[in-house]
Amino acid sequence: MKYKHISFVGLCLGFFIVMMDMTTVPLMYTTLMDEFTVSPARVAWVNNIYLITYAASILLGGRLGDSADRKIVLIGALLVLGLGAAISGAGQTFVEVIVGRALMGIGAGFLTSQSMAYISILFAKGGRGTALGIWGAVAGIATATGPVITQLLLTTADWRWVMWINIPFVLAALVIALRCLPGDPGSGIRLSETFASAVYGLCLAGVIIGIHYISVAGILRGVGIALILIGAAVIAILIRKEVKNKSAYILSPELWFDGTFFRICFISGLLGLGVASFYLPLAFLLDVCMNFGPVAISVLMMTIALSNAVVGPYAGHLSDRIKPEGIVRSGLMLFALANGLLGFIGVLMPGGTVTFIALFLVMMIGGAGTGLAFAPLANLALSRVSFEALGRAAAFFNSIRQALSAMGAVIVAILFDWIVRLKLGIDLEITATNLRESPGITGLATLVCFLLIALGLSVAAYLSRDSRQDSVQGEVLNT
Repeated sequence: MKYKHISFVGLCLGFFIVMMDMTTVPLMYTTLMDEFTVSPARVAWVNNIYLITYAASILLGGRLGDSADRKIVLIGALLVLGLGAAISGAGQTFVEVIVGRALMGIGAGFLTSQSMAYISILFAKGGRGTALGIWGAVAGIATATGPVITQLLLTTADWRWVMWINIPFVLAALVIALRCLPGDPGSGIRLSETFASAVYGLCLAGVIIGIHYISVAGILRGVGIALILIGAAVIAILIRKEVKNKSAYILSPELWFDGTFFRICFISGLLGLGVASFYLPLAFLLDVCMNFGPVAISVLMMTIALSNAVVGPYAGHLSDRIKPEGIVRSGLMLFALANGLLGFIGVLMPGGTVTFIALFLVMMIGGAGTGLAFAPLANLALSRVSFEALGRAAAFFNSIRQALSAMGAVIVAILFDWIVRLKLGIDLEITATNLRESPGITGLATLVCFLLIALGLSVAAYLSRDSRQDSVQGEVLNT
């Protein structure tokens, strides 16, 4: 593989775009609330729809990557992502912005499943843990860089450029993919397998959207309940049929009976939930409660990015040498601690220099936590998978993470909106002005959200305890 490392750079660049887009939007929520006159729960859909379509399309992307030429699928994913960014940035109505973000999520889902599989192909002869460590560091840097880019563009240009900034990144990744990435012809597309993966993704999206709708009064609550019941029932039928027939439409047969693989996927999902949910309360904490300016917010975001960048590659490399469970558990506990501290800082400290220093230290802890956990989890999951099943396993692993990420983002947005409404006694649309006039209430809402995230991460840390069967089972599956 002559261009292995250049190809890896291209994959990291594409993944950078995907992860950055998860966090560019939250810090412009108040801007979008003023622009389109929407509530916190509604404005959160600009980010949540991206997370939902991202989660819904990962499995289908993995199936197409295994079946068709993986390189072609990846290039198509980049084109869809760029098109969605153009539409969202040009949107004149709230619906148009949402449609563009939905397309971006589809492109992100297809891109992620190919990236993780390609890393295993490029580094099949060694170095996968280190590569995944760098990949994980890219994720941490991207999620923390997103808010920095948002602050910069809101200060110097317009919110629309937060969407359009994706386009040059997409073009650069396209050039590298076209020139350097090796082709990977698949086994041929089978309509039944592709259809099953697509239905699974649609039902997953329906369940997540249903969770949002059950919090709304009127007919939408009934629609939400129906979406949850129908989506969950169809997913259960698909899985039962697949396990019974060993059809491998969604996952290879041996992995359905690998409890440790599913435990790793669930832990990764809880980590994703924490990361995706983290930036909504953080955005309101820094903007409304602390009233920090663009420079202060950018410094804090860069702190978590640099902390992750330093720790991530080391954690990935270390996971090739020692059992990764302890590394994962330490990272999850640190990130949980950071969330709890952020919540109490928002309630107990009014802002200013001392508060900024405290937040700076907490963001270092949070960045180190995500850096420690991300890559070793991916390495743990892929170490249990045969080479032939890499695409499906990577897609399933990422779909679980993104599904819980989307669910967490929806739940935290609903919770934040509900607490603010309860305290303010407002039945109409909540505006950014309402929030700025009540920083104490906003601080309370962020505290509850941060504590909920910390609880989920604590559960993940408990589940990440050592399993004596991990290494044995992984060796069996890789032989």
